[in-house]
Amino acid sequence: MKLSLKRLTAYWLDFMLLAIVLLSFQYLLSKITAGFPFDYLKEGFSIEIWVLLTMSLPVWLYFICCELYKQQTIGKRILSLKVVSVEGSKLTLRQALLRTLIKLLPWEITHIIVLIPEPWYNLSELPDHMFLIYVPNAMILLYILVLFVNKGKRGIHDYIAKTMVKG
Repeated sequence: MKLSLKRLTAYWLDFMLLAIVLLSFQYLLSKITAGFPFDYLKEGFSIEIWVLLTMSLPVWLYFICCELYKQQTIGKRILSLKVVSVEGSKLTLRQALLRTLIKLLPWEITHIIVLIPEPWYNLSELPDHMFLIYVPNAMILLYILVLFVNKGKRGIHDYIAKTMVKG
């Protein structure tokens, strides 16, 4: 399998694993607490804080810790991929942080656009700023394009963090 496709598949596997774990946690919390905190989260800012703490932060920690200490996430391990610095060594903390920041930026921008100031699912019609959702989508397409142009070795986040993936 081409490296680009292997990387995208590894990313998908990681997100499926994370979704199962984190959504299960959210579901169990809701059942154990009879709806708390979900019954109290009505405003976009409070929902964004909740999403940041219970979804984004664990995802960030997963990618940072796995790539910093093991050079691979579970998805990368399944597909025999490793993240290294451009010199071939293990990532530094700065590289792992920067790589994750850039990689997950479209995801975080989407949360902000959809949840603030008012969650879209609470609105009877879509907001005027709806067009902003095209920004993270364009970023994702650019990320994928750069990955395929490079034959999978480096994505935008790799260029910025001075890292690459071997497979």
